[in-house]
Order: sequence, then structure tokens, then C-alpha cells
Amino acid sequence: MKEKVHVAFLWHMHQPWYLLPGGREAVLPWVRLRAAKDYYDMAHHLLRTGFPCTVNFTPSLTEQLRLLSAGKTSDPYTPDGPPWALGELQGGLIPMPLARRGLPLPPSFHSPEDFWAWFYLAWTAQTALEEDPRLKAFPSTKAPGERLSLLLGMQKELVAEVLPLYRRLEDSGQIELSTTPFYHPILPLLIDSAVAKRARPGDDIPHFQAAADAEAQAARALAHHAEIFGGKPKGMWPAEGAVSPEALELLANLGVEWVATDGEILARTLGRPPRPEELYRPWRLRFGPQGIIVVFRDSFLSNLVSFAYEKWPWEKAVADLVGKIQAAVSHWSSAAPPLVLIALDGENAWDYYERNGRPFLLGLYCALLENFAPVKIGEYIARYGPAGELSTVWSGSWIDADFRTWIGEPQQNRAWQALAEVREAAEKVGDPKKKDEALAHIYVAEGSDWFWWRSSRNHTPLFSRFARIFRAHLGQAWRALGQEPPGELETL
Repeated sequence: MKEKVHVAFLWHMHQPWYLLPGGREAVLPWVRLRAAKDYYDMAHHLLRTGFPCTVNFTPSLTEQLRLLSAGKTSDPYTPDGPPWALGELQGGLIPMPLARRGLPLPPSFHSPEDFWAWFYLAWTAQTALEEDPRLKAFPSTKAPGERLSLLLGMQKELVAEVLPLYRRLEDSGQIELSTTPFYHPILPLLIDSAVAKRARPGDDIPHFQAAADAEAQAARALAHHAEIFGGKPKGMWPAEGAVSPEALELLANLGVEWVATDGEILARTLGRPPRPEELYRPWRLRFGPQGIIVVFRDSFLSNLVSFAYEKWPWEKAVADLVGKIQAAVSHWSSAAPPLVLIALDGENAWDYYERNGRPFLLGLYCALLENFAPVKIGEYIARYGPAGELSTVWSGSWIDADFRTWIGEPQQNRAWQALAEVREAAEKVGDPKKKDEALAHIYVAEGSDWFWWRSSRNHTPLFSRFARIFRAHLGQAWRALGQEPPGELETL
């Protein structure tokens, strides 16, 4: 092999839209908590090592980050929130990821202030815990009230720094930023829900067709990304890696140059497991004069980082991943170097890693820089181009190469039917202003998360909160059309 193996990491940063109609109250605090702990940490690991990669932000996250940083939104899970919120936290509704943070665990909490101080500490970036002098000798040097006051101020600082950090990383040329359709909808299902039958023809699939919404979600994402980060992105990670020929044609027509999805999509497209020379190169898909580049992640390697290495000593995990990458391309014979794509969520896994993943990620980035040629996705495409052309692409997602996680089960189908009813009503209304107001809430309700948590495979004690957000935006869409929401909406 003439050139080093090229390794591209794509970190997908996503949170659903937690704001109720009106836009000031977040039902859950995950944007705030993940920003202060994980999005901040991830940026600083990149800054420390100079590691190049691609970071994908969903607009539903970046817009909430912008509003939160400006003090325009809040949630109940703060010291000045209602007593029931404190009770829920004390009951474990939202965890305190302290066990592997290198902190002395408190045997008990002596007061609400003491609890809140530890809760905020648990959701503070590891970089700050280990490097910020204000947190030295925590918690022994300050009274609970002083500790809490310090952490409240620090969390606001960390959250406010997230978006500027990533913009600075991209402006420097170190990272590439990409995006996802605005509210993280499953784009192929918006275009035509019957696409789900291509992978699972026996499933009961409710009718939903709103290609205009799919286009709006993607176009608004591109515009919002440019507003937040200063330039239109070249690439996109479709929500849940969900693709179809129709969805990719839509994105190509909007000027998206590349998309990333799962390796199993390539396997289904080819009708067999891909060879390394097929999996580790980009492909072009043409639609008349338009075309789009598709890159496929190595599912096995990606899932090791997501779900397995948390249980390993970090040094062994880093060595194992390096060895597996080398083995995967050991017989590479193509002229262009391989592009090994590792794509995964960029926040949730670190709750389970030692010290929020800091030693693993810093060690991994250094090892990859030493052994391979880390690269941004768009950079590789510009340098080497696609390996060849595909005549079509399999319709599916990064979960089982189908759409069953979001449609096909009774509870999911009821939600799709409720969405379809208000969408059809919006299409019939004669007043454009009413339609636009209704569509603003319909777009929120098209997000994938509301359907994800209705799957029998996905369980959360927070389901009632997700259902509340979904119902609230459907109800507001009906009211925007001048109609009362159907009574059965409250049973969803």
C-alpha cells in the first residue's frame, strides 16, 4: 500500500426538540447536560490532539443550544425549579454519572444544596474537572452553597462555549461540520412511508406522504447550519443513517455533496457482504445530471466504540481498535488508499467510560495520528473521488437496514396516523399563514425520536415526557388551523 490507511471519524451530535409550543420551556434538560459534559469535552479532546474528523450537528440541537446560551430557554431541573423536579432527580429519573469520573463518591447527601452540587458536578466536562483550578480539591474546600454557586456559573460558561468551539475548529481547517434534516426526521418515511415495505413487505405501514416536508427539513437544515457556523455544509448524516433513492435524489438536488450511512446498506445494495475495496471507498449515485457521493461506515468497528470498549481498560481498547483497522485492510490492493469510516453518536457512550472517555479518546486520537492518516470525509472525497458508481441504493437505516424502529408497530402506527391527519388538514387549509404556522409544529412532530420511543425494543422512564412533546405540537398544529385537536390525541 503506497499511502497510509485513511481513517475518518464522524461524531453525530443530536438531541430532539424538547421545547413545548411557545419555545421557552424545555421538558427535559438533556441539551444543557450534554453540552456541559460531552459536547464541551469532545471539542477539547480535538483541540488538545489536533485530530481531524467530521462532526455532525442536528439543527434541533444547535438551535436549542443557541437559545439556551442566550438565556431564552429553561427547564425544571435546576435548584430554583419546582420541588417535584428535585424529587424526580433524587429518585434517579435522570442519572448522575459519577461512578467512573475519578471523584470521591458521597456516602449521602446532607441537604438539597448538597445534592444539587453533586448533580451539577456529575454533568460537568471531564476536561473542566481535571484542568479548571476552580475545581481543585472539590468538594472538601467549600460549603455546599458555595460549591453549587460555582458549578451553576461554570455550567453556563461551558454551555455557551460549545458552538463557538466547534466553529473555531472548523475555521481552523481541523474538522469538517456536517448536518442532518432539521428535526431529525426519517427522510425516506416522510417522502412516502410505503418505503418501509421494501425491507419488510409484511409489515402494516400507515400511509404518510409529505415530500415537501422532507425537502423543507433538509433545506432549512442547510440554511440554519450556515447561520450558526458561517458556511453551508457539504455533507449530511441523514437521521439514523436512513436513506432511499428518493431521499438521496432530494438531497442531491439541494446541493448536498456527500452523505454517510451504514455498511449494511451497501451489503443489501450489492446483495452480498461488500469486499474491503467496496466498503472502504466512496460511491457515486447519479440522478440524471445530479449526483451524490455515499460513504458507508464500518458497523462493526463503530459499534465497538459505542457499546464494547467502555468495559475495557482504555489502553487495550485503543490497541485493539488500531489492530482491527490494520487487519481489515491488510490485503488492500487498490491505487487509492482505503477510507475506514467510523461513525457513531458523539455523546451517550461516555457516561460508561472511565473519566467520561477522556483517556480513551485522547489515547485513541494520538494512536490514530501515529499509525494512520486521519481525514475529514469531504477532504478524502476531494482528493481521491469515488471508487465507482451505484445504480441504486437499498432503502433502510443503520439499525437492521430497515425502518422497523420507527414504524410498523401498533403504538408507532397510531402516532403516524395522528401526524398524517393534521398534515392532510394543513394541506387543505386556504390561509397560507395558518398553514405555515401549523407546519412549524408538524415539522417538530416529524422528528424520529417520538417514534423511536414507541418501539417495543426501546424503553425509557421518560416516555411520558416524549409523548407530551409530540402531543403538544400536534395539538398546536390543529389550533393553528383554527380547529380543536381530536380527543384521541390525548391517548397517544
